[in-house]
Amino acid sequence: MTGRNSTERAPQSPLIALCYVRLAVREPLAAATFATDILGLQPVPDKQALLFRSDDRYHTLSLVPEPTASSIGIEVSDEAALERIEQALQTDGFIVRRSNRDESRQRFVRDAVIAQDASGNEIDLVLRPVQSGRRYFPSRDAGITGLQGVGLRSTRLKDDQRFWTSILGARISDWAGDVTYLGIDRKHHRVALYPSDRAGILYVSYGVESLDAVMQSHYFVQERQIRVLHGPGREPASGQIFLRFEGPEGHVFSYTHGLNDIEPGHHPRQFSAHPTSLCEWGSQCQGIPELQPADH
Repeated sequence: MTGRNSTERAPQSPLIALCYVRLAVREPLAAATFATDILGLQPVPDKQALLFRSDDRYHTLSLVPEPTASSIGIEVSDEAALERIEQALQTDGFIVRRSNRDESRQRFVRDAVIAQDASGNEIDLVLRPVQSGRRYFPSRDAGITGLQGVGLRSTRLKDDQRFWTSILGARISDWAGDVTYLGIDRKHHRVALYPSDRAGILYVSYGVESLDAVMQSHYFVQERQIRVLHGPGREPASGQIFLRFEGPEGHVFSYTHGLNDIEPGHHPRQFSAHPTSLCEWGSQCQGIPELQPADH
């Protein structure tokens, strides 16, 4: 994914793209070093924020100091759609508010509705996120092609599914146990919900250009004594090859390649509540209970 691509937009959906992640950290400067030296993102010169690029957008990762809440940004098609979503969320009892001028400026968007799903995860529904006029230039050759997806912890899975599907217009692509893959464009998923006993961002995924890039980064992070948590492996539902590893303060990042498109007429499939439903190669997850599927 290299920024907004209207050819990937799901029919009849007001959602266009996953456009950024705002990640709350206690030590922003240490996290910024990881984002450039390990992840390979391009830092954005900005005196007011720690921002990083992965494609043609102005930024896809923003590091914000705690106690600011982490959030993800989802681009909405137009003002009318944003107003409809805001009203529907209010009617259904979700916590929602319109961003003020400073909040929109901090997110580099024209306007935003800041909502919480049923679990309390913060979702920014945004208009006209800023694109960059300059070519993306990575800080290391990790082969990154763009922000690929996010995993969210869910304490109220059915209500979170309603938030995303009935109100926002995302579609359920597949389930692995109760893990729920949500599509907002032509790709299999951009958001995945994982049953948990707490809310929060489970992982942030960046797409890379090849299997070689995944494997090269596997050795790269191992050489730097960074803990590999899951993979290399392949998800049966989405087809993507992944490598998940531990970042600063327990945040999890991943590289992925080969995420499938959704074919016309695709019907959501139910995969079993078994570790092989999250990795058909047999990679065992280390230290992340949400990535060990079970029926709930």
